Amino acid sequence: MRDSYRELAPLYDLMVVDPGIQALYAEWRRMANDAAAAHGIRPRVIVDLACGTGNTAIPWAAGRGRTVIGVDVSEAMLRVARRKSTRVRWIRQNLTALRLGVQADIATCQFDALNHLLDGRSLQQVFRGVFRILRPGGLFQFDLNTRFMLQWLSTSEKLFRAGPHCFMAYNAFDAQSGVATFNQLWFVKHGRFYQKVLVSVRTRSYEDAELRRMLRDAGLRLERVSVQRRLKGRPIRKVYLAVKPAP
Repeated sequence: MRDSYRELAPLYDLMVVDPGIQALYAEWRRMANDAAAAHGIRPRVIVDLACGTGNTAIPWAAGRGRTVIGVDVSEAMLRVARRKSTRVRWIRQNLTALRLGVQADIATCQFDALNHLLDGRSLQQVFRGVFRILRPGGLFQFDLNTRFMLQWLSTSEKLFRAGPHCFMAYNAFDAQSGVATFNQLWFVKHGRFYQKVLVSVRTRSYEDAELRRMLRDAGLRLERVSVQRRLKGRPIRKVYLAVKPAP
């Protein structure tokens, strides 16, 4: 299977230093900590799904006595993560077939990673895997872009600088299928020259009722939906908290 993030992995962290993105990471950590405190959980085992280069998982590992596991399907992204931290246990695995052999207190999946699953069947498999790895009473926090966000992103082209490099983002949205194609055309600086690299990924949105049903079918209960960002008064990013009910 081709690694969609092979070209992007060495450049990824140049994007996430953006203050707006760092604010999202800080909010996700705070929300997860608040949820754990509200449920009387002192997290000892934390699993971060679609961990990428480790920007969510690594801060968790700062706590003493914790086992932190980062899971991603991209070997290129994990290669970067391994260079950044040896305190996290990095595992290459497809999220639709989770088999970790742990009982986690908290599982997270951040930065709209689940939007990249283009069919409900695959997302349902992820939820079932999360059920398997959570201990009873354990929490699952994830965030998603809304359909409005995917539509809005397709209306403009933007040019960004990332360290010595730059990239142009241009996107397309198929209203019939609800699938958005995100394109990043990078110009990677090598001395006096630039190498052109195109990265394309496809995403889709899910409605709250759909997510609630799929989580319930997996044995999880959707406890809270929080709007994290709005645009023109409409939600563009939501954070979901699900719990694995105790027997």
